[in-house]
Amino acid sequence: MRAVLYTLLGWLLLASVAGLGHSFGLTVMLPSTSAVLLVHLAFTRDHAPHTAGPELALPLGLAVAITLGYLEDLHQGTPIGALSLAHGVAYLLAVWAGTRIAVEGAIVRALAAGVVTALVDLLTFAELMLLADRLGIASGALVRALPMLRWHALATVLAAPAVWLLADVVLGLWDRLLGRNRPSTGGARRPLATATWYRS
Repeated sequence: MRAVLYTLLGWLLLASVAGLGHSFGLTVMLPSTSAVLLVHLAFTRDHAPHTAGPELALPLGLAVAITLGYLEDLHQGTPIGALSLAHGVAYLLAVWAGTRIAVEGAIVRALAAGVVTALVDLLTFAELMLLADRLGIASGALVRALPMLRWHALATVLAAPAVWLLADVVLGLWDRLLGRNRPSTGGARRPLATATWYRS
């Protein structure tokens, strides 16, 4: 059920941000709420000291990431599968990173979301460049748009604390209904590979 909650929350945030941006006539880059949820999904862990993986099993978490990417494909009009693949690869890399570093505190979480956003954008760019001829896309236009991706990452960094808090509230309410303890960010990792981060 947690996977369904992540997916529903991602879809609602995606639709809400796009709708608000259109309603207010915003011309700036909008944040990637899906990237924030990927980071939340990859780095939120159980309280149990022996737990080293994300709170969802890897196949289930990967399914959520691919689904969020598919929803992004539909909303943004990109070729179906482009953002799905990028989200899936980004999630796997985030899970791998989660076995080595601890992402704790609002600032570090926001920066991690920005990194994942940039990674998804670069993976999507690479996919579209490879398929540009088949899709009838001008590769020059893709290259000229590449510098704009930094604003997408920045917008995500700024929005990440609010999205993370919303995810914590929604999942926390669900856990209370089931009488469970909320997982926390952090957890057991390889002792020699754990990084120390600034907390906010």
